Formats: sequence, C-alpha cells, structure tokens
Amino acid sequence: MSTSNASRIIHCCGLIAWMFALPLGYAQESSDQDEFRRLYAQLRGLMETDLDQAREFVEAKVSEAPDSIDRQILRDGLASRFQEEDRDREATEQLRKLLDFQIRRVNVAENQLGLWMTLRSLRESASSQDYAAAVLEAYAALAAVAENSDDPRTTFPLSRLAVMKAQVLAEKGDNDEARKLVEGSVQQLIELNRSDQADEETAQMLLSMLRSLTSEDPHNDLWREECIESMDACASAAIEKYPSSIPIQNAYAETQWMMITRWGQDDPEGTEQRIELVSKKLNPLALRNRSLQGILRRIRAHQERMEAAKPAESLVGKPMPDWDIEAWVNVPEMNQDAFQGKVVLIDFWAMWCGPCIATFPHLKQWREEFGESGFEIVGVTQYYNFAWDDLNGRASRADDDVAPEEEQETLRKFLEHHQLSHPVFVTPKESEMSSEYGVRGIPHVVVVDREGTVQLIRTGAGEQTAKEIYAKIKELLQP
Repeated sequence: MSTSNASRIIHCCGLIAWMFALPLGYAQESSDQDEFRRLYAQLRGLMETDLDQAREFVEAKVSEAPDSIDRQILRDGLASRFQEEDRDREATEQLRKLLDFQIRRVNVAENQLGLWMTLRSLRESASSQDYAAAVLEAYAALAAVAENSDDPRTTFPLSRLAVMKAQVLAEKGDNDEARKLVEGSVQQLIELNRSDQADEETAQMLLSMLRSLTSEDPHNDLWREECIESMDACASAAIEKYPSSIPIQNAYAETQWMMITRWGQDDPEGTEQRIELVSKKLNPLALRNRSLQGILRRIRAHQERMEAAKPAESLVGKPMPDWDIEAWVNVPEMNQDAFQGKVVLIDFWAMWCGPCIATFPHLKQWREEFGESGFEIVGVTQYYNFAWDDLNGRASRADDDVAPEEEQETLRKFLEHHQLSHPVFVTPKESEMSSEYGVRGIPHVVVVDREGTVQLIRTGAGEQTAKEIYAKIKELLQP
C-alpha cells in the first residue's frame, strides 16, 4: 500500500488533505493493502486500551519486516495518538524513527512524499530546534536524489520540503537565503510546466506549492505577495491547458475565490471584472462539477454584498454611521460615545486577511505616535469560524462550528500574538455595519475627525495608502 493510502487510514481526515489534489502518479495500489488494514486494526484496538502495548506491537511488527513501508507507517498512527495524549516526547520518537527510515530509502518515490508528511506531524510535537534540524536533513537527502534524477515527480516532494526549509531559514533570520530558495523552487516548477515533460500532474505540483507559499503562516510574509500573483497566473494557465481536469478546475476556482475575497479587494472595480470573467468561465464547467457550483454560489453572494455597500465617496463629509457592536474582544464593554472628541481610525479587517496583517506595523506606529494627542484606532471584524491553535500559536478556519465566545477568545489571542492593543470589537453575524461604511474589501480604513465626521476612506495595504492615512491623521490632530 502506498504511503498516501496508508496515511489516509491512519488519520481520518488524511495527512495529505491539502487544498489541491495529490499528483496522480503517487496514487499507487499494492498487494499488501489487506495486510496493512489488518495490522492497523490491531494497532487501533491496542491504542484504545494501552498505548505502551501499542508501542511494543509497532516495534515488533517493524522488526519482522524493517524494510516495509506499510509497517513503518504504523509509527505515524501511534505518534498521532501520543500527541492526542500530550505525550510529545514519545510521539517525536516514533516520528523520528519513521523519518530516519524514509531518509535511508529516499530513492523510493513513496518515501519522498512521506518525508513531507512526517515532518508535518513532527512539527506538532518536536522542539523547534529538533524540527528545524530534521527539515534540513530531509531536504539535503532528497535534493541529492533529485540532482541525479530525470523523474519530474521528484520535483514535487522536493518543492514541499523547500517550503519547509525556507520557513525554517526565515525563522532563523536568514531571509535572503529563504527568498532565494523559494524563488528557485517556484521557477523550477514553472520551467517544468513549460517543458516537454509538462502534464496535468506537474501543473498540480506547481499549484500545490504556491498554495503552501500563500497560506497564513507568518513565515510566508517574505514572499506571499509575489506568490499570490504567480498562483493567479499559473492557475489561469493550467485551466486553459487542461480545461476538462476536475482537480485543475477546482484549483482554479479556489484560487479565484481567494483572489476575489482576499487579495483583490483593494480594487473593487477590478474585483467586479474578475467575478464576471470567472463566472463566465466556470458556469459551463459547473454543470458536471458540483464543487464549482458551491464556489459560484459563494462568489454570487460576495458580489451581492459588494453591490449592497454604500459608495465610499458618499460617506466623506457626513457623520459616521452607528457602530453595531456584539462584543469587545480585548477591552471592557463600552459604546461609541466613549470616543467622542477623538480622531478615530476605524479599521475593518479579518484574521485570514494577509493585506490586513501587513498593515499592523503601521497601526502600532500611528497609535504610539499619536495616542496621547487624542487619537485612537478601533478595529472592526466579524465571525469567520476561526479557532486558535495553541500548539502552533495561530488562528485557522475550523471544520466544526465555532461558538461566538470561542471565536472572540481566538481574536483576543490573535491580537495578543501580534502585539496589537487598540480596541477591537466583533459585529453580529447579520450586521449591516460593513455595508453602511462602504466596505467592499479589506483592509478598509475610515478616518473620522473630532466631531465624528468622516474625512477619509481607503481600502488596501499599499505604502501609498499608508502615507495618505498618516497625513490625514496628522492634519486632523493639528490644533
């Protein structure tokens, strides 16, 4: 049984449930599937009753056939249970043994992809130092194989390890080396997709890597914007080349959905044009692809919200609309009147929004510079079903429903993580406040003078936008 198939059994949700489909060449069959299922069923039973016995079982079965990938992968299932029980040292021990096996036999295609999956699990239990060392070791081993291989499939697992290595380098402060590695790895996959070896599988490899590089992981801040542009272009090129491919259709649709809702929002007119083009392309394909039908419904709903928003320019020079407060996240309860007589910057934002996060340094700088002169920032956000991951210190979209109180706590931890101390509140789920303030995209900033009159509205996170906001704050604070 392949590493990918075994891992799907070990984890109900699958270790390789990344956004874009696993390249087709890695889905292989094996005559040992029934044997693996039998062994894993035994392991699962032992894990329910006695983890120490489960560990002895795994060691015994691996000793009987130390070169068996299926038996070695049992360690991953055991490690997962150790992690659930907060027995991180034992989880790390099992994963390290699995990783050592995969490195020793890194010439086997299944182990090449397995390296990445094992490192993902290892990150949850190992110390940052041990995790970093493991990533560098695994990358070096696979890079040596790839250097002497003509198999394009080797490029895919190497690209996944390249992302991990770049993030490790960024965490160490080696930003230039990290950028160089990312740029080189992305370019290698782009060139592969321009070569005679290009096919649907290599296109999926490229899109999968770019998705990793544009995630909300803070280490991606160094290259996220550049990779967003590449992902948009590559997804569009892939669907033109492989229009009947369901995985490519889904990859394109998800990319465009994110461009519409996250990264293209500082240009409402451009976003409207993108919606029109994307809908025209996806509507015929959606007849045979239910995933596209769901994405198109989301796009239409987003378009309706954009159309319902007041024109931003119509608000300038008028009293600011009332606030719709469900709960303050990081300060005691108060009302809008508490800010009378101050110049207020109202910041509409979200935890998932990369451009919003990019504005945080400016927000902190402005509050520090002008806070004692009658200036305040008020953050406004809404519920997105996000939960806090204590282990990795980050917020992420949850699969299950998140209670409002829990998401409020997630917001508080998120603000604390980013060292933001200005007041932030969350609006009710059916609130019209965003529309009342002309919000078509985020970050969306509204600057209000001491009399409560709207003086400036800007959307986006560019440096020019920041300069205009700064100048307006300074002007309004003058005696």
